[in-house]
Amino acid sequence: MDLSVNLGSRNNGDLTLPNPVMIASGTFGYDGYGRGIADVGALASLGAVLPKTFTRHPREGNPEPRWFPASFREGMAAGETTLLNSIGLTNPGIEAAMSDLAPEWAEMDANMVMSMSGESAEQWEEMAGFTRGVEGFVAIELNLSCPNVGDGAMFSHHPQLTEAAVAAVRSQTELPVWAKLSPNVPDITEIAHAAVGAGADALTISNTIPALHVDIDTGRATLGSGYGGLSGPALRPVAMALVHKTAQTVDVPIIGVGGIFNGRHAVEYLMAGASAVQVGSANLTDLNAPFRILSELEDLLAQWEISSLKEIIGKAEFP
Repeated sequence: MDLSVNLGSRNNGDLTLPNPVMIASGTFGYDGYGRGIADVGALASLGAVLPKTFTRHPREGNPEPRWFPASFREGMAAGETTLLNSIGLTNPGIEAAMSDLAPEWAEMDANMVMSMSGESAEQWEEMAGFTRGVEGFVAIELNLSCPNVGDGAMFSHHPQLTEAAVAAVRSQTELPVWAKLSPNVPDITEIAHAAVGAGADALTISNTIPALHVDIDTGRATLGSGYGGLSGPALRPVAMALVHKTAQTVDVPIIGVGGIFNGRHAVEYLMAGASAVQVGSANLTDLNAPFRILSELEDLLAQWEISSLKEIIGKAEFP
């Protein structure tokens, strides 16, 4: 069975991943950088792994509480499907990432993809410059759409800003560049075309949706920063619609993300037009989730006697 997927650069060679299942940025272990992952060697069985997003300078993130429910695992077990987070891009900064973490990634037998977020086109270019000549990752994902920061990081709300950010990074690297887009726009295809036109090799769709939960016993917002990002099962149908809509209009691979908790969910995204998927909230309920989802995907394709991903990508029928 051929589960490989090409998410490489259109101009500078291929990046063929062994399968389409990845760990989404921010959900790689308890801290976003692998803490709690007992069997690091098993990561080689996944398509790719994305550690938490890096910014130009270190960030402490948003005030506590940062999660609703406080435990996604316990919340899901109790039937809660509204999963919110407000981390705020807590990270040690791009320079520490390149000097301290990238060498560790280089020792892993896995495809690591670096995620970063900037505040201006100039800063995006500067950050990409720090990655030049550094080993340890096979592609760069641009977090253009984090909803939990208040300093202008929502580049994917504007075609011109999206174009400027992608072009700035593209000018500094020959690695594949993936643009992670926001669901909170009138027409995502306009943003997608801007990203692709500026040199994005793939699109990740989508980030979370701004959301609010109120504790009626206290009369206060549950999250320390008020609003958070809606992820998990509630996000899946929204993100899938955006994947399908975008897949009709661009000629680069799309990575679907949002609410994937089992192999059938992964197949839904593939049928809607995604070439690969990222597992996010499910990792926060079970660190084994991406491996289980990959196994379930393989079982489904074997059951249907499908020998290649190409046989199901974009094959769903719509009115």
